Amino acid sequence: MEQMNRNIGLQLKKIRKERSLSLDDVAKATNVSKAQLAQIEKGEANPTVSTLWKIAAGLKISFSSLLQPPKTLFQKYRVDPSTYVSEEDGKYRVYSIIPYDPERGWEFYKIEMDPGVVHKSESHTDGVEETVTVIEGQAVVQCGELRERLKEGETLVFSANQPHQYENPTDGVTTLHLIIQYR
Repeated sequence: MEQMNRNIGLQLKKIRKERSLSLDDVAKATNVSKAQLAQIEKGEANPTVSTLWKIAAGLKISFSSLLQPPKTLFQKYRVDPSTYVSEEDGKYRVYSIIPYDPERGWEFYKIEMDPGVVHKSESHTDGVEETVTVIEGQAVVQCGELRERLKEGETLVFSANQPHQYENPTDGVTTLHLIIQYR
C-alpha cells in the first residue's frame, strides 16, 4: 500500500506540474483540501477511493492514471543479439529496441538484412508512418510507385499505408533503424 501511495503522489504532482497548477488550483478544481493534496503528493496520505475519484474528475483524467507507477526520466534499452524474429530464411532479422507504448505512439527496431535480401511488407493502417535510417550498408526502399536508394546515414520517412519493401542491394549486411509511428 505504501508504494501505491507513493505512485499516486508522484502522478498527482507530475500532472499538476505539467499543467502549471498550484495546490490551490487543484483544491478548487477537485474539492479536496490543499493540505490533503500536499500529503497525497508527498506519499504520506492513504487517500480513499472517493478522494481519488474527486481528483480524477476535477483534473479530467482517468482514475487509473493516478494509480500507475510513474515512468522514469531515463529508460535504458539494449538489443539482445539472441532475441529476434526473422524472415527470408533468417536473412532478414528484426530486433525490438523500444517496444510500443500508447503514450509515445511509436516503436523502434533494428533490422539486419543479408546481401541481396528483399523484404516485402503489407500495408499498415492509415496514419502509420515509417522512418528508416541506414546505419550500415545501403538499402532500397519502395513504397507504392516511389523507390529510393539510401546510403549510410540517410533517413527516409514515408506513409506506410500501402505495400512497401526493403532491399539490400549490396554484398554486405545492411543495418537499419526503423521507427513505426502510429497516429
